[in-house]
Amino acid sequence: MSLPRQVDGRLLPLWQDEALVTPAFVYDEPAVLEKLALLAEIRGDHCRLLYSIKAAACASLLRLIAEHVDGFSASSPFECRLAREILGDRGSLHLTSPGLTTGDMPQVAASCDYLSFNSLPQWERCRPYAGNLSCGLRINPQLSFIADERYDPCRPFSKLGVPLRQLAALPVRRSGLPDGLRGIHIHTNCGSENIGELERTIQRLTTTLKAIMPRLEWVNLGGGYLFTQPAQVRSLGQLMSGLAQKYGVDVFIEPGKAIVGAAGYLVATVVDMFDTGGLTIALLDTSVNHLPEVFEYQSRPVVLQEVPGGKHVLRLAGASCLSGDLFGDYAFERPLDIGSRVIFANVGAYMMVKASMFNGINLPAVYALTTDGALQLRKEYDYDHYRRTC
Repeated sequence: MSLPRQVDGRLLPLWQDEALVTPAFVYDEPAVLEKLALLAEIRGDHCRLLYSIKAAACASLLRLIAEHVDGFSASSPFECRLAREILGDRGSLHLTSPGLTTGDMPQVAASCDYLSFNSLPQWERCRPYAGNLSCGLRINPQLSFIADERYDPCRPFSKLGVPLRQLAALPVRRSGLPDGLRGIHIHTNCGSENIGELERTIQRLTTTLKAIMPRLEWVNLGGGYLFTQPAQVRSLGQLMSGLAQKYGVDVFIEPGKAIVGAAGYLVATVVDMFDTGGLTIALLDTSVNHLPEVFEYQSRPVVLQEVPGGKHVLRLAGASCLSGDLFGDYAFERPLDIGSRVIFANVGAYMMVKASMFNGINLPAVYALTTDGALQLRKEYDYDHYRRTC
């Protein structure tokens, strides 16, 4: 296979290392560290950086990230347990979950430091079991920025958080919040690169909750923001420190995809090629079920070797019997052949935690591309994993 010009020396193992068995998820550890180094600028007095582990929950990756953040955020008791196993006694662990039950509370109370209740009834049911947790409420600021309502946490009649107007209408108590609550948590966006949207959300919160804000101990700004450019990160840091200083609160932010999104690859191999009467299909040993966001977001994944205007146009298809198991049409500088590798880029978030063995197609193995340029196998799957799901 001729080497595509987009595959630089650092990514060369993804292309030619014969020990890499495809399909394979590969995490680029130097790329993760680069993003963490950029986001380190926001860490400081009363400003805390958490990693949202739902984006990628690979234990080895979590151990790497844990060294460079102030803690983790979780969305379920399983995530809490894993996060605490990785963190040990270092860092803080935050949870918010719409599905939290009283039966979950012993595990949550043993693992977490902060808990944001999703609704007032959830708070009333679970608070007797909260122990020494620092408790807050998840707030829906009722300010939407996402065009697709399926992914908008602030959509009308949202299940996520206490509507801001409902909270503002509650009688103000001595603490400013229902007894025992110490903070507020928002998570109101998805894939945003616009710092102005977060500024507008904070402005709405502080204006509407002006009687409550001075009584808080912490504010969690959630995640869903792709602030990965230096100027964006500086603006974020200024926004967080300004909020902390004005109200004397600790301010948390929970990036997930911003840390791992661009650091993940899915490497596949062409196993068949055939003409369909004017368009050539390149069939891969993977499936869109290994990249569920292709279906969920109707997105077209990035292929590292694609060349706009390239003369070799192929339709990349998955190996399942699903007729819609298609990645899209791509143009290449050089023709592909059976045995050629195809590298999907920028798929580091949500790939492992959502991938399935639909049609009995094995899950990709998980590799790390380490700081010394070596590929290290972290996890692989076989028939036994498939059998246990039946």
